[in-house]
Amino acid sequence: MAPVAIVLVSDGKRCLLGRQASFPRGMYSALAGFCDMGETLEETLYREVAEEVGLEVESIRYSGSQHWPFPQSSFMVACHATVSPDKAEVNVDHTELEDARWFTLEEVTNALKIKTPPRNPKEETPTLWVPPDYAIANRLIQEWVKDQQLSLAGK
Repeated sequence: MAPVAIVLVSDGKRCLLGRQASFPRGMYSALAGFCDMGETLEETLYREVAEEVGLEVESIRYSGSQHWPFPQSSFMVACHATVSPDKAEVNVDHTELEDARWFTLEEVTNALKIKTPPRNPKEETPTLWVPPDYAIANRLIQEWVKDQQLSLAGK
């Protein structure tokens, strides 16, 4: 079983979601990567975020874990990470990801409402949607939305 670090990156106001070319049209998710031999979870998260989107992680907060059987058996450890809003320019490594970009609370909240993948003709801009409820990536996204809503309610 291969250990995988999965992380939802935020700059305090937005969250960063990425997509692989193999994902269905419009689906974005948290960033993830396999832990290298001898590497800590934290080192994996710092490295993966830097490699995939060119951002420097400032802090990490553990969220949970999940066994994920697809496409090979993996043990996923989920975290939230923050980056400085002043250093939030995304530089996507297109060998790793097809795309990655920042999304607002409103965009992500709307994406969470979609329970089945939208059927968009290829010529239309795809609707943003996220992994299903049973995926730990969805849990990370839901936690971020809740944190954002609590932050807005406290102001």
